[in-house]
Amino acid sequence: MNRILSDFLLFVVAASTLLSAGCADEKDSVFPKISVSQPSPNTIYDNGDTIRFDVVCNDNNKLVSIEVMLVDMDNKPMLGNINIIPGENPFSLKGDYIIDDPMLPGDIYQLRFRASDGTNVTNNFVKIQIHELERQMLYPIIVTHPEENKWKAYRLINSLDWQEIYTHNGDYSGSAVNSSASQLYICGKSQSDLVAFRLPDGLALWDVKPGIHQSLGWFEGITFNYPFLYVSCAEGNIRSYDKTGIEVYKTGTYPNSIPNVSVVTKNFVIGSFKDSFNNEKSLIAFHNEGGLMIHNKFIQSEVVSLLFLDNDKVLVFGNMNGQGSISLYNGTDNTLAELHPFYEGAFYEAAAMDSDNFLVTGSTGMFWYKYSKNSLSPFSTDLIYNQVACDNTSQLVFACSGNMMKVFSFPFATLEESYAMPDNAIDLHLVFNK
Repeated sequence: MNRILSDFLLFVVAASTLLSAGCADEKDSVFPKISVSQPSPNTIYDNGDTIRFDVVCNDNNKLVSIEVMLVDMDNKPMLGNINIIPGENPFSLKGDYIIDDPMLPGDIYQLRFRASDGTNVTNNFVKIQIHELERQMLYPIIVTHPEENKWKAYRLINSLDWQEIYTHNGDYSGSAVNSSASQLYICGKSQSDLVAFRLPDGLALWDVKPGIHQSLGWFEGITFNYPFLYVSCAEGNIRSYDKTGIEVYKTGTYPNSIPNVSVVTKNFVIGSFKDSFNNEKSLIAFHNEGGLMIHNKFIQSEVVSLLFLDNDKVLVFGNMNGQGSISLYNGTDNTLAELHPFYEGAFYEAAAMDSDNFLVTGSTGMFWYKYSKNSLSPFSTDLIYNQVACDNTSQLVFACSGNMMKVFSFPFATLEESYAMPDNAIDLHLVFNK
């Protein structure tokens, strides 16, 4: 009798165990449901608008997470996401999604609502249209050097007055502007940090300390190419930083050489380098993904500006023996060809109006170079060694010389405006809305 009872109990335990295992193996096959009240399909928005959304999510068991994100028609993320851990089931979610990237192209997009129960994920897409933000120039920024180891940054307000953004005591190497993130970057050569300032109020956002190098310098040049800031460092490499100050890229190190100006093309980061011992000059092309050095091209001239043309082609503005020269470097086949000599004097800096028209300043005035005709014509001969910047939205050329900033129409070189500056400018930038 006891044995029969014992066998019966073992059977009950085994059956319970199998039943429990069977229940545990049973998967949740019911997907969450998402009901969208807002936005309505095919709603049209402008860049900078706020999308109001109203959704209700529910599941047969539980809700683990809910996400809202703008994606393209291939479900590729385009803007940041909103993540919610729902506290109840069903869960009602109302909120705002801001279209906050001024560089977002105008197109048809989808606002994606995603709900998960930990096992199953449901997506609900609402098609919307977003208009591209029309590019406009907001204001110019100048950097002045009123006295030794002191510099100031100003912006023009109300088309009349200069508002001081920041004052710093220390050395100065260069500056750049990131219009898309409303940031101004300024760096010293060895004593001062690389600092990012918020525009227009000049609040310091982040900084990068200079390294130590035998040349007694570190930050040799900076330039902005969306979406990153590119910084030439004395140890022989070029680094890039995102808008939060995180280093996201670093080229290989070209030994015993110091980089200066740089430019980004389709496949390369190209910099001008000078050997620390024999002063030989080279254009070095690094792959813009991994930073591997791909090409090395000897160049005779001292490079003052590198401007992107198309694909992997770059216009090289340089000087040799007191005379200027415009050359074409092609990173595809590592060739360098002189396009136009300038016997009248030396170049100082150059700026692009568009992919065919360029303004270059120097010792004998400011000139207009047209690539398609390979022509170099006088633009304003009374401005020498001046800073120049181009507003291609209004076809205007800004130029600083002495304590005056002048604005010319392009291509007619008509003087449109003149502004007295607080001091002589050593850098000039234009801030756009994107």
